[in-house]
Amino acid sequence: MRIPVAALAAFVLVLGAARPAVAQDNSATVEALFNEGKRLAAAGNLAEACPKFLASYNLDPRTGTLLNLADCYEKNGQLASAWARFVEVRTLAQRANQPERAEYARQHADALLPKLSKLTISVQHPAPDLQVKRDGTPVAAATFGVAVPVDAGDHVVEASAPGKTPWKSTAHVAADAATASIEVPALTDAPQASAPAAGAPVDVPPGADEHHGLSGRKIGAVVLASAGVVSIGVGSVFGVMALGKKSDSSQYCDVGGNANDCYPPGAALRHDGVVDATVSSVLIGAGAAMAIGGVLLWLWPSSSAASAPPAAISFDGRSVRLGGTF
Repeated sequence: MRIPVAALAAFVLVLGAARPAVAQDNSATVEALFNEGKRLAAAGNLAEACPKFLASYNLDPRTGTLLNLADCYEKNGQLASAWARFVEVRTLAQRANQPERAEYARQHADALLPKLSKLTISVQHPAPDLQVKRDGTPVAAATFGVAVPVDAGDHVVEASAPGKTPWKSTAHVAADAATASIEVPALTDAPQASAPAAGAPVDVPPGADEHHGLSGRKIGAVVLASAGVVSIGVGSVFGVMALGKKSDSSQYCDVGGNANDCYPPGAALRHDGVVDATVSSVLIGAGAAMAIGGVLLWLWPSSSAASAPPAAISFDGRSVRLGGTF
């Protein structure tokens, strides 16, 4: 299928017009976030300024924005985060041939390095498919047992694995090049939901089927009785048909004063009437049996009632026990 040149050109023009619009909206957001971060940092509100720089950088990864983010982290006491950003700025600036910015980032990174606090996460008995997180971020297995620079403060360490009970703890890391460690213990097996053993009896309170729906026995009784009613209804229809055919045959019978002596049309009607009457009798009889059976099945005592001890009735001071099962 060939696409018309005019349609293709229109599509390219629309696509080209849409991209600058999206880029313009994105740039506006980036600038707004960056300017808000600068304003908050100048006002000393570093806790709110740093997230603004980070959001601006995530939308448009500019080296200048990353450098402001690193400065913000350093002033806010998040030394490990600042050090990591300064190292990243140095690499980006060197690639972009920005020697002054690269040197600034290198000096700050080198100055922060001896001040960094570190946390060691150890795992002595790792479970299959173990996943460890620090502050919600997955921790690579290669870093287990390695002192990793972290910001001072509390850090939540979590561990989970399939079929195991999750574990969580908090490690406090002090400032000024402090060290801390936390060990993930061997995870215990998660509790399994207990199920009744095969063939084990299940206790059902008396009358449970009446209060929580029909039992299988009573459902069978309803089905059997319903089938009986339907069979009786169909049998009745055949009975009516038999009577009608007998009535229709009268005009062809009574030949020579004999009521059973009929012309061929009358004989055929009489024969069909006998067949219909036979079917009617069979269906009505079977239907009645099924209906009675359904009623008896419905009234049949439940297992709890059948196993109940016989009742005692007193006559003139004599106790007589009545009971029995069907």
